[in-house]
Amino acid sequence: MKSIPGFCPFNMKLQIKRIIIQNLIDMKKLLPHLFKVLLLLLVLLAFERVNAQKALTTCTWTGDVSTVYTDPGNWVGAIVPSSDGSDDVVIPCSCVQFPNIESVKCHDMIIESDKKSTLASPFGITGEFTVDGNFLIKSNASVIVYDEGWFTINGNLVIQGSMVMESGASLITNGSVTGIATVKRDVPTDLSWHLLSSPVINQNICNGVFAPTVVNFPGTNWDFYLWMPNCPTPPSPAERWRNLRTSGGGVNYTDFGSVPAFIPTKGYLVSYGTGFTTSKSFIGTPNTGDKVVSFADVITSCSWELAGNPFPSSVDWYLVTGKENLMSDYFYIWNEMKLGGAGYECYKDSTHNSSASINQFIHPEQGFFVKVDPNAGKALGLLNSSRAHDDDLWLKSTTVPVNKLTVKLSNGTNYDEAYIMFENNTTVGQDRNDAEKLFSLNGVVPQVYTIVNNDLKTCVNSMPFVTDGITIPVGFVAPADGNYSIEVKGFENFTSLSAISIEDLKLNITQNLMHNPVYNFSATGNEDAGRFLLHLAGTIGVSEKNNAPISIYSNENKVFITSAAGFHNAQVTISNLLGQEILTQKLNDQTINQVNVNTTRGYYIVKVQDESTVKTSKVYIN
Repeated sequence: MKSIPGFCPFNMKLQIKRIIIQNLIDMKKLLPHLFKVLLLLLVLLAFERVNAQKALTTCTWTGDVSTVYTDPGNWVGAIVPSSDGSDDVVIPCSCVQFPNIESVKCHDMIIESDKKSTLASPFGITGEFTVDGNFLIKSNASVIVYDEGWFTINGNLVIQGSMVMESGASLITNGSVTGIATVKRDVPTDLSWHLLSSPVINQNICNGVFAPTVVNFPGTNWDFYLWMPNCPTPPSPAERWRNLRTSGGGVNYTDFGSVPAFIPTKGYLVSYGTGFTTSKSFIGTPNTGDKVVSFADVITSCSWELAGNPFPSSVDWYLVTGKENLMSDYFYIWNEMKLGGAGYECYKDSTHNSSASINQFIHPEQGFFVKVDPNAGKALGLLNSSRAHDDDLWLKSTTVPVNKLTVKLSNGTNYDEAYIMFENNTTVGQDRNDAEKLFSLNGVVPQVYTIVNNDLKTCVNSMPFVTDGITIPVGFVAPADGNYSIEVKGFENFTSLSAISIEDLKLNITQNLMHNPVYNFSATGNEDAGRFLLHLAGTIGVSEKNNAPISIYSNENKVFITSAAGFHNAQVTISNLLGQEILTQKLNDQTINQVNVNTTRGYYIVKVQDESTVKTSKVYIN
């Protein structure tokens, strides 16, 4: 008989007894710890059971009491969906009334069918609504996302019934999308120009909404253009716009295809008059997922492309990829409501832009221009992750950076502006901070620009800080014979700028803009000339940036000057816009100084200087 290691066959009972006694002693030592372990296991099991129950919770709406989403009386069993979005929700189409969806979050949501009617009353979304799971619209069910409704679906969207996005609504889908939706966009029927793009797949153009049907194609109260790249100049020459309508009234199948349809990521130029509806409906499967704007047809060094936002939501320009394939980091949109007259707006960031009327978001159904580098990669990435909700289509006024000069050209009715910026990490010549000028499609709006490298016309001209002054060429386009004026604004922010003047090369006249800020001249129609030189004398440098906590403001005929640290050997000088001094006096060593100004009504320059700081501001004296 083979022995078992550690045991003696003749004394086996004794061996077993000893093992039992030893184990009992060890268990006694471990007993307190075992109780703790068991307690932790019970707690974990309890949490898992709660979470399992929560994951299975389905809340069903009744709408018996009101439209308030959080009212228990509106839910079966008074079970209101959790605010953390972990519950599933069912909305029956036969309910008494639908919930008011604002700042609501859930997991999966199902909009039930109503078998008693052909199409149930719509389930409406008016505020911010997030579905973390899937969203199912069953047959005969109907969902409407109203203007300013923000709808985010992180799972899949399945449309078996009806889904309508009103003009101004926004939809972000992070999963797959199946089914057909209607996405609306309001386009005025006043023959004004608009850049348009499609948010759905396979949208027909010749459907009587975006263009007449083929059998009724002739007409002059509408236009539908696509843009051909490789232009010799910025987007204005007629030969680069290809009309859907041929000169004989037929269909331009050559450029638009045998069945003209919107191409996702492409933009189009449209205009509509009487006979067309203001509300345009894109009908198809909403685009989702990463999209690529292809520039494969670009071959020349002057290569403007008209791209389009392919989504029923905004795109954040900061999150767009492939901008290194562009000549600059700007995008351009057409703004029919641009201050001064219809024209293009450009945007790179919050500092480099044409006005406060544009922000970083390219809005739904919006076409936009970019200038492509033909020697770089020919693509721009509009990723699904770059999508965003944004309802502020046109922004309100914002503060103009202190390192920016504004050159304004006016004919008394309309005006245009160009900008000169001084900053670090830029060059006198062309670089990515410069925005090329795109000229207005409206022939009555004068245009102004500055010139870089002797031939590049810019609306934003970024330059390095200078110490010995600089001369900047300025050009303009005069749409008709008449009188015009040029004004330079913002120079009061540059305290070391000793002089600024404009030279008219045609008339051999130089005017000091510090003494007389508006230069008046006459021009002939269609004149496009680099006629002026803007001379800046003195230092424009980093030292101009003022971080001192000094505030200057006015009320009636009083000027208030404040500083939390008080003033030390400081004085204030107030001058009119002609540079004529109105008064100079010392400031008291206190936090607030009040200066009474007895002069005529108008704008004045207030300059405050102490031992280490210079602060300049323009105020209005009433």
